[in-house]
Amino acid sequence: MESATTTPVPKRTWRNRLGRLLALTGFGIVAWLIVSYLAVRQLTRRVASIREEPVPSIAWGKIEPLRLTSKDGQELGAWYFEGRADRPLVLILHGNGGNRSICLPEAEYIAKTGSPVLMISFRAHGDSTGELNDFGYGGRHDVIAAVEWLHERHPGRPVVIWGRSMGSAAALFAAGDLGDQVSGFILECPYQDLHIATRNRTRRVLPPGLEYVAYAGLSTVAPLVLPHTDDISPLKAAANVSKSARVLVMAGGADNRATPEEARAIANAIGENAELVVVDQAGHMGVRFVDPETFQRTVFGLLDQCSPPKK
Repeated sequence: MESATTTPVPKRTWRNRLGRLLALTGFGIVAWLIVSYLAVRQLTRRVASIREEPVPSIAWGKIEPLRLTSKDGQELGAWYFEGRADRPLVLILHGNGGNRSICLPEAEYIAKTGSPVLMISFRAHGDSTGELNDFGYGGRHDVIAAVEWLHERHPGRPVVIWGRSMGSAAALFAAGDLGDQVSGFILECPYQDLHIATRNRTRRVLPPGLEYVAYAGLSTVAPLVLPHTDDISPLKAAANVSKSARVLVMAGGADNRATPEEARAIANAIGENAELVVVDQAGHMGVRFVDPETFQRTVFGLLDQCSPPKK
């Protein structure tokens, strides 16, 4: 009986296997970069479409609604509260993803000292125009427009900027252009630069290993969306703060979004006119709630120092 014969199946050579491995690796890298690019695009878009911010009814002041225009053409929603003539003008700036509405408790806090208060919604936030959210870098134009409006309304009066998180970054980015137009800064939980902020974010939401892969991808493609990535650094901008301005830098010791080490670096870059306050148990923008006595003493103290001279 004749035995059946079979044709042997050719084995893959090492070159075939290497080629397949390289192809899969290349596909993985391309997919990683595409996903990273889409993530950066999503993170730098406005969170919600432009929506009206109706004037709220409050018992502690009268709101004057405004529309300001930045020098690069963005229209900004704003609210103004009049105060006493012997107090500094205070501009309050919200954090990332917020708007002026969420800063009403801070406005009430300051208004009770007698200071006039101006609040704005940054570009790409609230009822302001703009689609790109570059974490306060473009917002420097919004800060400048607000400060200029305050000086036009009250010529010669001292201005203090209270920036919260991203708002503190925008205040620092504007500092070089504003020069001596600002008498004081309250910088609450500022981030050091965009690279560190990105790393902090990935560490908070992803497990070890995967968080670094995500960070590397976001950092690689970020310049395609934000050409000025390396300039988005409040630490670099801190050197431009006027030496005549009084500066209060506040941080939470338990803050993993903008760490106390970042706040310390910014305070050191500003120099001798900066006071650093770190509250050990406070998280991001939680200093006022964890240690209200220290918060009030330092904030009110800065406002008193910036008050116009008595006639």
